[in-house]
Amino acid sequence: MGRMSRRPQLSRQVPLESVRKFDNWCEREGHVNGGDKGRHAEQAIIEYLPPDYRPVRFRDDLDELEANLRADLDEVGHLTGDSSLKVTPTSRSDNETVKLTYRIAEDVQESLERYVYDQEGKVRGVVGQYVATALDEYRDGGQTARVRRYYERLRESVDMVSEDRVGAIVQTLRDKTGDRDYYNIEEIRLAVDEALDVHSDDVRDDFSDRVIKRLGFVAVKTSNGVYATPERAEQMVHEQAVDSDLHWYLMDKEDRVEFLIEAVKARAQQPASGAGVDYNQVRDEVFEGHPSNDYCYELMELAGEYPGYEYDRHNGKLMLRYTGENNALVSESADKWVDNALKLVKEFCDEAEMDLAQVSQPVLDNRIARAKFPDDYDEVLGPSDQAIEAVTEDDRKRILNQLTSSSNHNEVQIRTERNRLVNITTLETEPVTDGEQL
Repeated sequence: MGRMSRRPQLSRQVPLESVRKFDNWCEREGHVNGGDKGRHAEQAIIEYLPPDYRPVRFRDDLDELEANLRADLDEVGHLTGDSSLKVTPTSRSDNETVKLTYRIAEDVQESLERYVYDQEGKVRGVVGQYVATALDEYRDGGQTARVRRYYERLRESVDMVSEDRVGAIVQTLRDKTGDRDYYNIEEIRLAVDEALDVHSDDVRDDFSDRVIKRLGFVAVKTSNGVYATPERAEQMVHEQAVDSDLHWYLMDKEDRVEFLIEAVKARAQQPASGAGVDYNQVRDEVFEGHPSNDYCYELMELAGEYPGYEYDRHNGKLMLRYTGENNALVSESADKWVDNALKLVKEFCDEAEMDLAQVSQPVLDNRIARAKFPDDYDEVLGPSDQAIEAVTEDDRKRILNQLTSSSNHNEVQIRTERNRLVNITTLETEPVTDGEQL
């Protein structure tokens, strides 16, 4: 647990007018004693400080939002050092001051002094003016009002962004996806993120709109989120579809590798297609002619590192093949699969009119694999080879021991029942006497 922060007196000369207005505000709000006023003065300073300067213990989600808005304003070149009231602390003309003696947490005072020094290169003689601005802002809504003003200023600032910045986004878009006559909105947003360090969706959307306008694109009515030249848009509407090329450009390398392994696995499940692909098939059949030959080999090599896939020479060609060998079997819990295996073996013996002790190992392995690895069992083909091979000698002994125990138990029950019947029969055939000796 951290130590409680000390609360020494602020002891700073602060413009009288700001202090008087703050005192009047406190009176109206019902904060009449010095302790209450001190706590609100402390909160005023905390909310006035930019998030990076604020003591960690006072930071919250609103700080992150404010930091993002400040970063966005800085990115578009419109972040200024003034407060949300558009007042520069050191530009105040207040000559009359009063010493403020409220008790303020020590770490808050230190943070304020650090912020003032970073702005002014000194603390003495100017820190009181920053305190006055903090008190004024607090009366005007504090951090919440400032964040709202930052947001409004940001929306205004985007309209004033130079065309050079919009041009930089357009160039990034073309470098990343090629000089095309249509783009998906997600491609444009990705280009905005890469060209500019923006944080808010609204700003990102505003920049995207500027890019679309700069390109002279229009929305494609039949394809949500697609923008194109008027001629291309008309063609797309006529065709009622957007070329599937869009998916390639929206995928990064990791997405493409995952798409490739899924495609190869799907092919492996179709006997006519085979379990592997060479670079020609990757380029033309999987990715519809987009990647270069070298890029195909790179994707194949990365895919070969996934479990169940192999990238190597096969029949004289470098191929990516789906082997499935490294796919882990999913086993049922011991309690469940043992009971199911016993049930399956007994059902087999009953149908075959066979003694439990006569069960062969292939039959035993089949029933154990079926019970232990149900996900690898097919109603027509039976258990997979991998499931059969995963049956251990301990598995067999476990089932055989219980089968033997069950068989012995049944024999004891039969013997007991037979003896009981013999005893009953004997009693019923003995002559009845009156108890006298013959």
